[in-house]
Amino acid sequence: MCLRTWNTLACPIMATESAHGYRFALGHHGVRTFTSAGLIGRLPVAMNALAIVLLVSNETGSYAYAGVLSALLAITAGLVSIISSRIADRIGQAGVLRVLAFAHSGSLALFTASVLAGLARPVQILLVLIAGATTPAIGSYVRARWSYVSVNPSMVRVGFAWESILDEAVFTVGPVITTAVAFSFGFGTPLFLAAILALIGSLWLAAARSSAPPPHHTTEVRTSLWAVVRLPGLRPLVLAAIGLGTVFGTVDVGVVAFTADQGTGAFAGVVLATFAGTSMIGGILYGSRAWPGPLHWHPRIAAMVLLLVTLAMPFARSNAFLVVVVALAGFSVAPALIGIFTLASRLVPRKHLTEGLTWTNSGLAAGFALGSSGAGLVIDSFGTRAGLALTIFGAVIATLALASRSLSRSESADANAAEDLTVEPVVSWNDDPLPGPHPPGV
Repeated sequence: MCLRTWNTLACPIMATESAHGYRFALGHHGVRTFTSAGLIGRLPVAMNALAIVLLVSNETGSYAYAGVLSALLAITAGLVSIISSRIADRIGQAGVLRVLAFAHSGSLALFTASVLAGLARPVQILLVLIAGATTPAIGSYVRARWSYVSVNPSMVRVGFAWESILDEAVFTVGPVITTAVAFSFGFGTPLFLAAILALIGSLWLAAARSSAPPPHHTTEVRTSLWAVVRLPGLRPLVLAAIGLGTVFGTVDVGVVAFTADQGTGAFAGVVLATFAGTSMIGGILYGSRAWPGPLHWHPRIAAMVLLLVTLAMPFARSNAFLVVVVALAGFSVAPALIGIFTLASRLVPRKHLTEGLTWTNSGLAAGFALGSSGAGLVIDSFGTRAGLALTIFGAVIATLALASRSLSRSESADANAAEDLTVEPVVSWNDDPLPGPHPPGV
């Protein structure tokens, strides 16, 4: 049986690409369970930022403060989840998920109550920091499971594409649910709902033990917290994720402010759902087939397209114009994210896989914090369209990072990573069966 040995090329690559399609991947034992649990567990991520902006801006009248709180939640989630993911790699996902499930859902509910009760801002900030620090990195945990159960790299690519599609699915329905619940039942209700969903999804994923990667107990000297991110090629991916996250955070706050200026606040959910919906379509198209060229070309091209589209953001004058621009931007987001996560999985040693993927997620969180807080400050000072212009800044960062030469030199980077961290080797570019300039299987 060749399960989980594809990184050594012990498994023969199946002859047809159709064998590695969504039906084949989702039919694998345990996949539907952990990917469904991950779907529920990630839905709050698509609700929290918008819910915080709606709640705080309506309670305090300040987009700047709302953006700061949203940013604090994202940045603490991104930073601390690196540590919790390292622990999950060493002791297993189940125990970590159970602890984080209760801690996160409880602190998120308390934060919501503190804002509604008008408690002092330091109390609100403390509670949102706790909620962020206890956020489980559901996306990284699920992608690590895909790498564990997959029979070859092609199935990993399809699995990562599927998860990106689900990411966009939750970001399609999340804003709609958030705005509908907020305007119907009160602005605190979406965050209470998110706390419940986070609890259910995390506990369900923890219970799916058969697909969880085994803990990597080790007697070797512990590497520093920064050892994984110093792997050749990974830093540009994290920087690119920061750029994409900046676009996400700016769009979240900018869209809420823009639609409020237009007198159609509830329409923000529709705009954000459109952004995620077109991204989901892009992810489906990208993941449904193998594309020509080296893998590192794909996110680079997607980021360049995103940059061209964001140049139109500051010129938005109506909801209709904003929807069109946001839809075009969303279409290029999923291929960029799929490429970034797939590249990261190639570069990170297996026993540090969850941690390595979480570094990429943390880049998204850091960028989201930069975008949401920056957009809030700029909007309060210079207006909504000036805030939307920050999307250009994020797209520039992503494009420049993905143009890094270290990504095209990943063959040597993989070997260096395995040698430096004294772990089993990972797949190099020439081991990647995706069509490209080298013959398949070389």
